[in-house]
Amino acid sequence: MDLAAEVEKHHEDLARWLGSEAEPALLDSIRAAHRPEFTLVAIDGAKLDLDGLLTGLAGARNAVPGLTIGIEEFEVVVRTAEVAVCRFLERHSVGSLRRTVVVLTADPAGRNGVRWLSVQETPVL
Repeated sequence: MDLAAEVEKHHEDLARWLGSEAEPALLDSIRAAHRPEFTLVAIDGAKLDLDGLLTGLAGARNAVPGLTIGIEEFEVVVRTAEVAVCRFLERHSVGSLRRTVVVLTADPAGRNGVRWLSVQETPVL
């Protein structure tokens, strides 16, 4: 499981989707990176399941032209053979910062050997 590589690649994909006229197949790749029971707690406190996340993303293609998302202060909080919890700072090129905690599960068929189970984002004010 290459956790840092997966977190960086996933955020590159999200930034490309939100910041360009990315190919529609990219949304399928984003879906494939997640477990079916995935949940996101967004910066506004809303809880989304995978379908809710993908519905929102489908309507947000190129919503923030030129967006980039940098990953800083990456740390592994806990890691076992089955699960990893990671924490990092997301720096969005539009000026926002968020501290993010993710739960990744081992999956040999997943990119970098993992799939996304849960994300919680907290804005840095």
